[in-house]
Amino acid sequence: MRRTARLALGYFLLFMALVGGLLPILQGWIFFVAAVGVLGLDNPIIQLCLRQMARIKKVRVELEKRGWLKYEDYPPNGPPPA
Repeated sequence: MRRTARLALGYFLLFMALVGGLLPILQGWIFFVAAVGVLGLDNPIIQLCLRQMARIKKVRVELEKRGWLKYEDYPPNGPPPA
């Protein structure tokens, strides 16, 4: 799948997740999980979420073990303190 089509589909799924969170008819979390699957770990929005989750020590250890956390995305002084 071309990159632009993948990004368009991923952002559309994020939009549907937002709408699904506001409307009781749709299940927003299903669209969010699908959007994360389509966009992948290299997307800046997903990396932002991972950096925010890394502030919790147990989560940071798991992200490091899986190799999902990119330290070059942190500020110059390294990862946040535990």
